[in-house]
Amino acid sequence: MSLRRRVVLCTYPSVYSEVVLHELLKAPDIELVAVLSSTRVLNKSDSRLRASIRQIKLSGIRYAAYLFAITSLYTGLRWLFHKPSFKQQLAARHIICLETADINSTESIAFLNNLQPDVLLSAHFNQLIKPEVLNLPSLACLNIHPSLLPAFKGVDPSFYALLRQARETGATVHLQNEQFDQGAILEQSKLRVRPADTLFSLNLKLFKLGALAAVRQIAHLTADTVAIPQASVGRYDSWPNPLDTKQFRQQRRYFRWREYLAFIRYSQTSSNQ
Repeated sequence: MSLRRRVVLCTYPSVYSEVVLHELLKAPDIELVAVLSSTRVLNKSDSRLRASIRQIKLSGIRYAAYLFAITSLYTGLRWLFHKPSFKQQLAARHIICLETADINSTESIAFLNNLQPDVLLSAHFNQLIKPEVLNLPSLACLNIHPSLLPAFKGVDPSFYALLRQARETGATVHLQNEQFDQGAILEQSKLRVRPADTLFSLNLKLFKLGALAAVRQIAHLTADTVAIPQASVGRYDSWPNPLDTKQFRQQRRYFRWREYLAFIRYSQTSSNQ
C-alpha cells in the first residue's frame, strides 16, 4: 500500500503558487490529487473589473499593478516565453482542478469529499475555510504563511515586514482553524531581510521556504502530531492603504523587471519534473 499522502492544494494562481506547486510535485511522499483554484479577487460576488477598480481605490495604482504582475501578467508572459501555464502544468500531470469563488460551497465540498484527501494545503489562498471543509481531510488542513506568526498576520505579510523595516521574517506552516492566521504552529523557518530585497524577491524566498517546510510536515503528519499554539493574538493587517504604499515606495521596490523576467524565463516548469 502506498504511503504517499493525498494532498489538495488550495491557491490563487500566481508566481508564488507555482513555487509551491513545484515543490509538491517533486516530493516523493506526496500525491497531489487536485488543486482548488480561487477565482475570487476581493468579494466573491465582484467581477474581475469591479474588483480591480476597488483594489486601486484601496491600495493605489502601483500596488494594484504589482498584484497584476504576479497573477494575470505572469500568466500572459509565460505564454509569450512558451512556458506552460498553471492549468497546463496540472493537465500534463492529470491533476484535476476546480475553479471556485467559494471553497465552502456545496459544489466545492462535494469535490473535496470525493477526493478523500489526507491534507488540504493552502498557499497564497484568499478564502476563509469553514468547519465543514476543515473537517474533510483525514489528517489536517495546513497553511503556508509568509511570516513568523504571530508576527505580520494578514493579507500581505512581506509588504508590512518591509514597510516596518523588519530585519528578519520567515515562513510558517500552521494548522488552520476558523480564523485567518490563528492556528497552531507546526514549523517555522527564519529568513534575514536583505537591503536589496523587493516584495517580489522576498516572497519568492518565503514561499519556497514554506513549501519545503510543508513537504516535511506532511510526510510525517499523524493524528498525534503536536502543534504549538500561537503565543499571542498579534496584529492583523488588511490590504495596504495609499499612505502605506506611498511610504513603501520611499523605502523599497515592488519588483525589478530584470528579476521578474528572469524568473519566468529560467525557472523550471513543474510539468517536466
